[in-house]
Amino acid sequence: MAGHKVVIKLLNGDIIKGWLENFNPNRENFYIIPLKEYSEKEILEFSIKNIKSVFFVKDFIGNKDYQKVRTFAHARRDTPTQKRIIIHFTDGEKFYGTTYGYNPNKTGFFIYPADSKDNNIRVFAINTAIEKVEFPDNI
Repeated sequence: MAGHKVVIKLLNGDIIKGWLENFNPNRENFYIIPLKEYSEKEILEFSIKNIKSVFFVKDFIGNKDYQKVRTFAHARRDTPTQKRIIIHFTDGEKFYGTTYGYNPNKTGFFIYPADSKDNNIRVFAINTAIEKVEFPDNI
């Protein structure tokens, strides 16, 4: 299958897994090819306004028992940037990572996980799904 493996988290709590090509955060809509267990359709269309986040993942399975690191003490050093950020989503989820920049006036922004064992490669977080952003002791 071509494209990036993604897990789409919707604002209503639903999760859809599939493949995404040509993601452009400046577009209102985007399309994924879903895994069969999520939809019988060959292509699904999503509106950014209904999305919480787009997780670009290493694999679709992940490890439900893995406890993510919630600190920067042993943070990855191989991310493209070292600007630390903690995202507090409106549903209570927290995400620790690094980012090139955060602008609350844009649709969203990319975050790279601080945890090297995280299944996520990067995440596009939608600003309307974020309650609070912290910048702890950036280096």
